[in-house]
Amino acid sequence: MDEQIQAQAVGAGKKKRLSKGRLVGIIIIIAIVWFGAVQYMSAERYQAIVNVVEGDNKVGVNPTSERLDFGDLSRDTGSAKIVTLKNTGKMDKKIVVWKKGAIAELMTISKNNFVLKAGEEVKLEFTVRIPVSAPYQKYDGKVVIFKWPKLW
Repeated sequence: MDEQIQAQAVGAGKKKRLSKGRLVGIIIIIAIVWFGAVQYMSAERYQAIVNVVEGDNKVGVNPTSERLDFGDLSRDTGSAKIVTLKNTGKMDKKIVVWKKGAIAELMTISKNNFVLKAGEEVKLEFTVRIPVSAPYQKYDGKVVIFKWPKLW
């Protein structure tokens, strides 16, 4: 009986140690999550909106630059907005544009998944085209522009 109590006391004092491989794996996962979070927080985000209204060839465009507001458009019309990207750093950047929400299926982007060289400037054109069959409603969503450093 005393031997069992003594064995439990000795076992209770021991701590489990992580193997080197598992520790390296955890550090790599933490680094990847941290890199992804930093990139997402530093990405440019734009709210995107278009309102489909009744009538022939009606176009009412909002001139704001802090969001991609395509204004009021009737069916079978379209509108475009320009976003200028400039790489002021010394390293090339990989540009990836994500669009999401109801407006995503109506929107096209002039250029996506490309490399922006150091010192280079590019204009991205976001075009919304309203199909004839589109319901009269407001379509909104988000556009996220990631600028990842190009390492290789």
